[in-house]
This record gives sequence, structure tokens and C-alpha cells, in this order.
Amino acid sequence: MSIYLFFSGQARSALNFYAEVLGGEVEHVLTYADMPEPPPLPREKHHWLMHGQMTSSYAEIMVSDRDGPEAAVDYMGFAIEIDDEDPGTAHHLFLRLSDRGEVILPFAPNFWAQGFGTCRDRFGVPWMINCDR
Repeated sequence: MSIYLFFSGQARSALNFYAEVLGGEVEHVLTYADMPEPPPLPREKHHWLMHGQMTSSYAEIMVSDRDGPEAAVDYMGFAIEIDDEDPGTAHHLFLRLSDRGEVILPFAPNFWAQGFGTCRDRFGVPWMINCDR
């Protein structure tokens, strides 16, 4: 399964952030300026990402920047969930993803998991980090 996220000028920063936090590699980066046809964006936005992709052991995440009415991104009604077997690693992922974001439920042990927490990262993307082994 792959995750595709849309941004409004922050796709490159988000892609690099996810690669760093999740231990992934950025594999593809195409800007609107790379298009063979004239880009559908004003010249000052041609550096925005038309498509970017990173892969880690946790997930494949793809990103793109949008403009105009499509740029109204509201990440509601879902969360990206990551499981890790090690409580320390899971807690570290939670701390990194929530840094400069919003902690919704602090990472802590509960009745089903050695650790679980929810947050929104600095780009507004919701995450659930779980360690139930």
C-alpha cells in the first residue's frame, strides 16, 4: 500500500521530513518545471513538486503540491498508522512526528499496547503510532 499526500508548496519539505523520520530514501522528485508541457502553475511556483516519492520499511509515501481550489487540504477522517515492535523506537517515531506539530494523545502504554499515541505532524498530517507486541 502507498500513501499519497497533497500540499500547497510544502511537499518537498514534507517528503524530506518523512524520509528522515522514517529512515527512508527519497527516490523520485519531479517539479512542475520538469513537465514537457507548460506547467499549470504561475512561474513562481514551478519549483513546487509535481511528484515526489520516498520509501522506508514503514511505508511508501508520495507527495505533490497543488494550487488553486485543489490546494485546500484538510487531513480529516483518517490517520497514517505505524506499528513498531520496539517501544523505544515507536516512542522515538512519535516524538519526531509530533515535533512542531500537535500531540493529540500522548504516547503511553494502554490495555492493548506497550505504547500508543496520536498526533498531527507539522504539516497537519495525522499519525497513530502503535507498539502492541
